[in-house]
Amino acid sequence: MKKYIPDVAKHAAMCEANFVRLQRLLGDATQPHYHFSWTDSQDGVIDVAIEIIERFKYTTTLKLTKTLHYLPKHASSVELIVRLYDDARMAEVVNLAQGEQLAGVYRYPNHQMYQIDEKAQANHYLGEWLSHLLAHGMSKESWTPS
Repeated sequence: MKKYIPDVAKHAAMCEANFVRLQRLLGDATQPHYHFSWTDSQDGVIDVAIEIIERFKYTTTLKLTKTLHYLPKHASSVELIVRLYDDARMAEVVNLAQGEQLAGVYRYPNHQMYQIDEKAQANHYLGEWLSHLLAHGMSKESWTPS
């Protein structure tokens, strides 16, 4: 079996694109919470909550939660922790809510059942999610966390 080697240039390009997408969604990110939603092709409501959980001079950490209201409660949401590197203009998924910080490469099999390139897949997923949100989402100004 050939050893997996992450494509650093491709990863950097994805992180840069995700930073731009988040900037388009949040602007200067002065609020602590943002909420968006859209209706899918079967009229199911999908909500996306973005919460700023840490803010430092050069980094900001966000929690993004996508909730699908038509699924059972235990399977209805996905959470990603994303770190924005303002000086490098990059946004990277640093952890999945149910796990610990993501590594660049995983041995397979592993006890979390992550894919060998789990971090790359998570960042790609974030990019697709943000692109769809930019194209189809609507902002909800009045949201407050529960």
